[in-house]
Amino acid sequence: MRIMVLEDEPLLAMMLEESLEELGHELTGSAATVSQAFELLDGAALPPDFALLDFSLGHDANSLPVARRLRADGIAFAYLTGHASLDLEGDEPVAPILTKPVSLDQLETAIRLVKLAA
Repeated sequence: MRIMVLEDEPLLAMMLEESLEELGHELTGSAATVSQAFELLDGAALPPDFALLDFSLGHDANSLPVARRLRADGIAFAYLTGHASLDLEGDEPVAPILTKPVSLDQLETAIRLVKLAA
């Protein structure tokens, strides 16, 4: 499965990338900001099958613009967060929530559920 990562903490991004590769997935790219994520999506020869989105990004930003784009493009995703819950309101895209730090088993389960839903 082709997977994109949006994570603003470099060490966590690197750990996620390594975990995904260990699980046998292809990383389509890693971004630290919303604009970088859009660049990855716009420039991809093949779009990702799945994305992991850190919900809270630096400078009071969040990944909701990317989540909306992924939902519109029909690409499944999961949110990553260090919080117990997310404050999603109205028509914000709902997706599985993985609490950081994420284990290999949690990643594998989330990806497997996405495959089953497809």
